[in-house]
Amino acid sequence: MKRPDPLPLREVLRGLRGQLEEAGIESAGVEAERLLGHVLGIERSRLALRAGEPLPPEAAAELARLTARRTAGEPLQHLEGTAPFRGLVLRADRRALIPRPETEQLIDLIVRQLRRGPPDPAGVRTVPRPDARPPAELALDVGTGSGAIALSLVVEGLVERAVGLDVSEEALEQARENRDLVGVTAARFEVRRTGADPFEALEDGEIFDLLVSNPPYVRDDELERLSREVREHEPRAALAGGADGLDLVRSIAAGAPRHLASGAHVFLEIGAGQGASAVAVFEANPGWSSVRLHADLAGRDRFVTARRG
Repeated sequence: MKRPDPLPLREVLRGLRGQLEEAGIESAGVEAERLLGHVLGIERSRLALRAGEPLPPEAAAELARLTARRTAGEPLQHLEGTAPFRGLVLRADRRALIPRPETEQLIDLIVRQLRRGPPDPAGVRTVPRPDARPPAELALDVGTGSGAIALSLVVEGLVERAVGLDVSEEALEQARENRDLVGVTAARFEVRRTGADPFEALEDGEIFDLLVSNPPYVRDDELERLSREVREHEPRAALAGGADGLDLVRSIAAGAPRHLASGAHVFLEIGAGQGASAVAVFEANPGWSSVRLHADLAGRDRFVTARRG
C-alpha cells in the first residue's frame, strides 16, 4: 500500500493547533509553532516561509511524541529543553523550577535600586558607565534552583560574584550546567547544597553585600490546586512554602543578618496576597530597616525589599 504523501507544514500546524486547543492549552497557536519549529530546528518566524514544504517523516514522528507529552501536561519548556530568562537561554527540565516572567521583574527591581547613583546637590542622579565595577561585590541567592537569578546578576554586571544555595542536588546540577552554558566561571558563581537552615552551608564570618531569593511560597492548601503541569512536573520542594507560604521568608529574616554587611540589600519574590505578612515577618526581626513592598507589572504585591542595619 502506498504511503500517504507528507502533509505540508501549514496543514501540520493547523492540525497541531487543534490538538492543543482540544487539550485545553492556552496560547495553542504559539505553542504549536514552537513545537514545530523545535522539531525542525528552525525559528518560529521561518515557518511561514516554508509553509508549503512537506514535514519529513522523522520530524513527524518526533512531533507526535512531543505532542503526546504536551497534551498529557508536560511543560513546553521541558519538551524544548530550554527556557529564556532575560538575555539568557537556560536548561529546563524537572530538576528545577522553570524561570517565570515575574522573576525577571525581580531583576528589574534590583537594577533600579542598585544602578541608581545618589543625587548630587542639584538633584541630578549619576548614571554609571557600562564598564564600571558592579555595584555589589558578593551576592547570595537562597534557593537558587536553575541559577537564573544569580547568573543574571553576574552576566548583567550587577555583582562581581554570587553564591547559590539549594536543598536539591538535582537543582544544583542544573545550575552548574547553566553556568557552563552561559559562560560564567565557577569562581564567579559557586553553588552549595544546604539543608533546612539555608545558612548552614555558609562559614562563620562569611559576609555578603546582597541577598536575593525566589523562595518556595505556595501555601500547603494551594499545592493540589496548582495546574497539572506545575503540580506533576516541577519539583515540589521549589513550590511548597508551608502553611502560609512564608517558611523560607522567616528563615531569611531571622538568619540572614549575621551574613550580611551593614547596609546590604535584600530582594525577595513572594506570592500574591502575601505582601503584608512578609513585611511583618521582617519587621518582627531585629536588624532590618527600609522594609518595603513592591508590585509587579500586573499591580499585585510581588516583591519585598529590606536593608541590613
